[in-house]
Amino acid sequence: MVLDQSTLAGNRAGNGGAFANNADATATIFSSRLNANSTMGVGGGAILNSGTLTLSKSVLAGNSAPINGGGLNTQVTGVSHIISSTVDNNVSGSLGGGISNLGTTTLDRVLVTRNKGSAGGGIANGNANVVIRNSIIRDNIPDNCNPLNTIPGCVD
Repeated sequence: MVLDQSTLAGNRAGNGGAFANNADATATIFSSRLNANSTMGVGGGAILNSGTLTLSKSVLAGNSAPINGGGLNTQVTGVSHIISSTVDNNVSGSLGGGISNLGTTTLDRVLVTRNKGSAGGGIANGNANVVIRNSIIRDNIPDNCNPLNTIPGCVD
């Protein structure tokens, strides 16, 4: 699936408030805005990814989830590539206000700011598969990344 120059706003779903990418599926979201979406389930206020996702030149803002990943939740089978994008002001009732990772997530030229969760306000990582390149993770509550000092390039 490809979304190009799209807006997904004000949606609500059981998992992946605006969008769910299933295992073995591929999705590209380019120059798009996903804002004010929410989920009632596992997570991914904006996006729940179990497949392969490329998010480029896009914004995830003001999304919410009761559990893991107010903006993006990458599941165990998921691979998320976030490029030249912003993850801002998302909320999780649990881990990963901005991003929750159980699979593999790469950030390249990404701003992750003002997100809030119980831990890992910016990014919560359930394994060692988060790579940060030329990105800024700051001003997240209660911390930028969790577990602390486990994601190279993320400083609290």
